[in-house]
Order: sequence, then structure tokens, then C-alpha cells
Amino acid sequence: MFGSNPKDYDLKIELAKCCNGIATVYLSQYKPNSQHVAVKKYRMDKASKEESNMICEEILTMRQFNHPNILSFHTAFVHDSEMHLVAPLMCFGSCKDTSRNCFSTGFPEIFVALILRDVLAGLEYIHRKGYIHRSIRGSHILLNQTKAVISGFRECTSIVSHGERAKTLHNLAPFSKKSLNWLAPEVLEQNLIGYTEKSDIYSLGITSCELANGMEPYADIEPTFMFTEKIRGNVPTLLDRSTCPSEEMMDAAMLESSMVAKTGHIYSKRVFSDDFHQFTESCLEKRPANRSSAMQLLNHPFFKQCRYTSILDQLTRFGLETLDYTQLRDESLALCNELADINMNGNFEWDF
Repeated sequence: MFGSNPKDYDLKIELAKCCNGIATVYLSQYKPNSQHVAVKKYRMDKASKEESNMICEEILTMRQFNHPNILSFHTAFVHDSEMHLVAPLMCFGSCKDTSRNCFSTGFPEIFVALILRDVLAGLEYIHRKGYIHRSIRGSHILLNQTKAVISGFRECTSIVSHGERAKTLHNLAPFSKKSLNWLAPEVLEQNLIGYTEKSDIYSLGITSCELANGMEPYADIEPTFMFTEKIRGNVPTLLDRSTCPSEEMMDAAMLESSMVAKTGHIYSKRVFSDDFHQFTESCLEKRPANRSSAMQLLNHPFFKQCRYTSILDQLTRFGLETLDYTQLRDESLALCNELADINMNGNFEWDF
């Protein structure tokens, strides 16, 4: 359906730069069928040998997957010194984008449930195929009008070698610096015990807090303290009336987190369900053996609330609608903030 002639792709708007400036993502229109897509162009002449190998490995890994909740790509081709990756357009960008621009204090619980259900479906498939993602976080979950998909496969690795499934892995992903706050304690410890696909479940628990609270976990503390806290079994929590101090007690709490202090009056008045708290806590169990698998978590009572609604219903409820992309053009990069008819203050990350 999609060809390898770069002239067939009308690059309308630059969405983001990523991969240390090596790659640029564009909202594009494929002229032969007028379909809008995302085109990620890698400047391979700017990439080091290690980065080039990582890009190729990521594309090869993505080719192994075929699931509605995993980001696919239509085609990949090389033109001159550039690698082009053509993917479906996820019009609302990443969950991090949508949270920052629309839900600064976190997504509503039902929205989080719908997103995490899709992510778990994708994770269950990845784990069944013998892979560990190793970088589950808000910026690696993309949204469109109907579903959430997992992206960011640079750190993804197979646990199958020479036809046999390894019991554990030990190596830290080479480009995992940005994902440190989401990594499980057994991954960070780098000991002889190693880690399994259950490390992705821990990252999902951290992501659950990220989506619900509207802030990156451990954003305002040093990495060494974050590591110590995880080893001790201390983890972020969902911020609501049961976990966040009331306005009367806010002065003392301000010493712990300036980010929470600014919005604490909102957190202290809202209520998350017991099922939501229990789901997050089960994902964040320090011992991997105590964590449920992706398949088991899909049957958690937390997802009962998803039966009679959908991501599209929730987007409509909050007035998030897409514009007519045919009218967009890169006369001003500020237009990239109007991809969705919502109030945006920053650019898309589109880290896929």
C-alpha cells in the first residue's frame, strides 16, 4: 500500500526531533491514497556505528510483532543517507504529551484504565513472543481516537537464544538512561539474580502513577536516592484523598515535593477506587515473584469499569477532537500544537 519513493510523501509539519537529533518525525500525507501518516527520517550520516546498529535492531524487532496495541509501521526504506520509517499517525501523540497538554494533574481514572488495558494486551503479546520491552513509560504509549499502542522498542530484547528461553537477563539496556525512573529494582541492581519480563510489570506500575498523577515519577530527586528508595521497597503512589495531605497539612508536605505542593489541593480532594490502588500496588511489588503476569492483570477488577466505554467515548467527553490535517502546512512550526483541538503548551515527543 505504501511505496518507497520519498516524493510520494508530502511532509506537512515537523512534529518532533528525537534520538539525539538524528531523527525527525513529520506529519505527512501519502499522495497516492491521500492517507495521513507519520514519517520518521533518520539522518544516518549523523549516527554513530552503535546508534546505526540500534536503529536497525529496533526496526527488525518491530517487524516481529503484529498486534493492534503495538505500534507497527507501513514500510521502511533508505534514500541517499536517510532512513525513512512510515508509521500510522497516532494523532494525540504520547500519553506524556496528552497529560502535559490536557490533564496536568493526571488522567481521569477511567481514561487510565482504558489506556493500561490496551498496554497490558500489547505486553502480554510481547512476553508471549519471548521479548522484554524494558522501557514502558508514558512517552512510549501513543494514542489515537480509538486505542493506545506501545512504542519505543530501542531497548526491547529477546529472552530466546538458540531456540531456548532464558530464565533471566542481566544486562542493562544500552540506551536506558531516560527510563531509569521506570525501571524495576532488580534491573537496577545488576546482580547475579537477573530479571525477567516481570520487570515490565513494575514499569507499568510506575507508568500508572505517572498517568494518574500527571508527573514523571522521581522527577525531583537524585537517581541515587531513587535507586535507594526502590531497593527499600518504597515507590510512588496514586495521589488522591487517601494518600495526599489535606490543605491544612500542606505546609509540611511542601518540603517533600514542590511539584505536589502546587497542585496538592486538587489531589487531596479527588478519590481513586480501591481497585486502582490495588492494581498499582500489585504491579509495584518489590519481589518479581509477587507480581502478576500481564495475562493475570488483564482480569483485574480495575478493568471492569472499561466494559461500557471506550477511548473514543472519553475523548468525546472531554472535547478532544482532531483537526482536518489537509489544511495544515509547515508555514509555522507552532501549528504542530494544533494537531488536536485542545489547549497545548509544548511540542509532541513522538518518541517511537
